[in-house]
Amino acid sequence: MSHHFDSPESRQDSRINICDIYLFNSDTPKTIVAIMTLSPLAGLPSPFTGQPQWDTFRPETACEFRFDTNGDAKADAIFRFIFQGDVAPQAWMLTYLSGEAAHDPRATGEALGLGTMNEIATVANVGRIWVGLAGDPFFLDAVAARVCLDQAIQNNVWNPESFSTGASTTGATNVLAIVAELPLDLISTAPFGFYATVSANDHGHWTQVNRCGKPNFAATFNDNPAGSLLYNSTDPDTDYDNFAQPVMDLVTQICRVAGSTDEPASYGQMVANWLFPDVLPFDSQLPAGFGFAGINGRRLQDDFGTVVYTLFFNTLLQNKVPPPSDLRAEFPYIAPARPLPTQPSVSVPSRQEG
Repeated sequence: MSHHFDSPESRQDSRINICDIYLFNSDTPKTIVAIMTLSPLAGLPSPFTGQPQWDTFRPETACEFRFDTNGDAKADAIFRFIFQGDVAPQAWMLTYLSGEAAHDPRATGEALGLGTMNEIATVANVGRIWVGLAGDPFFLDAVAARVCLDQAIQNNVWNPESFSTGASTTGATNVLAIVAELPLDLISTAPFGFYATVSANDHGHWTQVNRCGKPNFAATFNDNPAGSLLYNSTDPDTDYDNFAQPVMDLVTQICRVAGSTDEPASYGQMVANWLFPDVLPFDSQLPAGFGFAGINGRRLQDDFGTVVYTLFFNTLLQNKVPPPSDLRAEFPYIAPARPLPTQPSVSVPSRQEG
């Protein structure tokens, strides 16, 4: 499920668990909208611990939108949200770091504004901010996808029709969300890369504990404790060295079973080259979209499932789940919090429980 439950650490504390990120042009000129969702199944029992997933943010923990503006796959501009208090409605503070401060784990940054959970705040010289509980915008039959891939991996059976039944794994669930209008003047008017992190405060030293870029890398290729820990504690600039080989191995294996190319190893190399560094590319001069014509950010309604899995394995794997019908047409765009199911109905696929 995208980056849902992507590591043993995040399975223990859902507040550090980034689910997905989104980036698209705002209806306000010269600004973009960045979205981060966290705490999958918020308010519901965790399938790993049995305890309720958090519906409030972890105090004194940094949730960060990170932008690489010079192509080195490391952040040059950071928008950092820090939360206060243990119960809703929590207060948040937004700070900004750039240049050398963006590379310094002890930097505090420039304070930009304050706000309260579940209220739209307008931050001077930045834009509108909304933080709160929301309907999960992720839409995929993640259980069927996992079974389809495992049949290929474990049994050499390829049945692309089984990839999706049309039932959304998260269609009745909530997440925590941060939605922010951000000015290009504080990022770049040239093309850049985008990713998000969560960092814990260790006596003034920010230690990165979670990271998210393109959708579904973690669930597809990095579903193991050692790989998750390495990914979540590093920057995207080391992704190819750290993760290209397992990506190439899995793509080669499935493409061979599927018969989707006469050169599966070469195709695996192409996928690794496309996937890493694991950041979302974005050009503000072009329409946003995550599609076959190109990746330029990611909108909430983009059919990422069909796109990424078709690209991963060079054969059409169609996501039959439609985008959520409850997405808002205006800021903050993301769906309102949904009534939670009263019966156990959420199954989380994973090859390794961690």
